[in-house]
Amino acid sequence: MTPTTDLTIPQAPPPPPPQSAPRLSIEQLAMLGPMAADDRRVSWVNALVDADIAKQSYATDMALAKQFAISGKFEDLKDQTPDQAIATAMVKIQLGRAWGLNSADSIRYIYFTNGRPAIENEIVASKLRLYGFEWDIEWLEEPIQHKGKAYQKCIGCRLWVKVIKDGRLAPLLDRNGQPVSVASAEADTDQAQIWEKGKQIPLSQKWNFQSWARDMYYWKAISRLKKYHAPHVLRGGMMREEALEVMPQDAPPPPEMPLGLAEGQPAAPVETLADKILAGKVAPADPQAEPPAGELFTDVLEADPEAKPKRR
Repeated sequence: MTPTTDLTIPQAPPPPPPQSAPRLSIEQLAMLGPMAADDRRVSWVNALVDADIAKQSYATDMALAKQFAISGKFEDLKDQTPDQAIATAMVKIQLGRAWGLNSADSIRYIYFTNGRPAIENEIVASKLRLYGFEWDIEWLEEPIQHKGKAYQKCIGCRLWVKVIKDGRLAPLLDRNGQPVSVASAEADTDQAQIWEKGKQIPLSQKWNFQSWARDMYYWKAISRLKKYHAPHVLRGGMMREEALEVMPQDAPPPPEMPLGLAEGQPAAPVETLADKILAGKVAPADPQAEPPAGELFTDVLEADPEAKPKRR
């Protein structure tokens, strides 16, 4: 009998691709309904329904994210790989749902600026009004001459805050019973320092404040209204204009500029201790000099371990 030399081991067929779990049908829900006789069964049925709704929402959001990314009409989705563009659109849709926005508004009004989720200004104002906040505008102005004519220059904006109370708008009062207001003024923007093109400048010198000061003071006041009195509105988001003014989260802190360079003069070289010794500015230690008090204790203990050191 001739032994066989074919030692080939038969390969198992590849496993079938995973299939998504079937969705709950109306008939299955109707069958589960009568079973929900106690709290545990009710919770179980609710969990099944919630999981199925989440699965359907995810599939719908993913399909929308792909369409938004493929369209090529949104600037913040263009300079990315296809996978990154789809993932960015998906995250924007999910954030928008948490903030009460539909998918189209999420793609249009939510941005990732300097590592932070940011929202267009008008969305913040509209959400504040949906939560029952209102305000009266007071413009802070000073008269100036412009091209030979008198002109009221805007130097700030103050908002007098109102809230819905007992079905009607009423001024928001502080603990002393005085009306509450929030403001943004030229003095604030002169003090605030921002980074632009690698250097620090006052916020009032930024191009948008130079061009549209009235609008910028108004939106700054809206931002303070949200920050001080409505932090629960659009929690975790900030206005896009403010996100543009902060340093990116992953950027290292800017090095402090030496005073000489800041004034246009070369900075003085830093002299180390070795440089001072070589230049004769610091005399070397005298080996005959009396050691410090801490070293006297060591010498006494080495000469007589039983002796008690005495401080001079």
